[in-house]
Amino acid sequence: MIFLTISILVLAIAPVVAKVFDRSPHYEHLLSGFLIIVLGGIVVAELMPLSYANGGWLVIPLAILGLTGPTLIEKLFQKAADSTHQLTLIIGFSGLLLHVMVDGASLNEYKSIDSASKWLPFAIVLHRVPVALSVLWIIRPVFGIKAVWYALAGLSIFTLFGYVLGVQMESAMNSQSFACLQAFVSGTLLHVLLHRPHRHRGNGHSHNGHSHGDQSDNEKQAHKHHHHNIFEQFNHWGRFHLIGVVIGVITLTLLSLLH
Repeated sequence: MIFLTISILVLAIAPVVAKVFDRSPHYEHLLSGFLIIVLGGIVVAELMPLSYANGGWLVIPLAILGLTGPTLIEKLFQKAADSTHQLTLIIGFSGLLLHVMVDGASLNEYKSIDSASKWLPFAIVLHRVPVALSVLWIIRPVFGIKAVWYALAGLSIFTLFGYVLGVQMESAMNSQSFACLQAFVSGTLLHVLLHRPHRHRGNGHSHNGHSHGDQSDNEKQAHKHHHHNIFEQFNHWGRFHLIGVVIGVITLTLLSLLH
C-alpha cells in the first residue's frame, strides 16, 4: 500500500517542476530530450513487444496508424487540424491511463508474479516521474495548467482502479483486443510527443514572423497551427537537449535494471 501511495504522490512533481523552473529558458529543452528518450524507449522496448506477444502482427499496422494517421488527416483536412490534434492528444493520454492502470495492478500482484523483480515497485515509482512530466509536456500547451491537475487526478484514479482489480485484470491485459488497443494508443502517444504544440510565453515573443503578447494558461498558451515536429528541431538542439537525453538514458537503464 505504501508504494501505491508514493506512486500517486510522485505525480505531483509535474506542477512543482512547472512552478520552479517555468522561468528558465532551458528547462523545456532539457525536458524534451529527456521525455523523447524515456517515453520513446518505454513504448518501443516495453509496450510494443508486449503488445506483439499478445496481439500478433496486427499490432504493428495499428501502431503505425496511431503514429502517422493524425498527420495525414491534418494534411488532407487543414480546417480540422486543430481539432484533430486535440483528439489525438486525448487518445495519447488514454494510453497513459491504460499504462498506469497496469502499473497499479502490478503493485498489488507483483509478489505473485514469478517473472517480476523484487525491485518492481521501485521501478514503477521511478517510472511515474516521466509519466507526470509528459502530462505537463503535452497537456499544458493546449489546455493549460488546470487541465494538468485534472489529468494527474485521472492518472491517480486509474492507478487505484488497477490496484483494486489486481489479478482480475490479468486476463484482460493479456488479451488480443487489449494488445491492439495498447499498440494504437502507444503510436498516438508517440505522435503527440513528436508534434508538440509550441507554448508561447513572455511579452512580444516572436515566432515565424508573428509577434504575440502575454498568454495565460487559461488562454491555453498555444497559438493555433504551431505544432512543432521534434525531428525538424534536431539541427537546433543544444547542450540542454543533450543533457536531457543523457538523463533519459540513465533513467531507462535504471528502469530496465529494476524490472
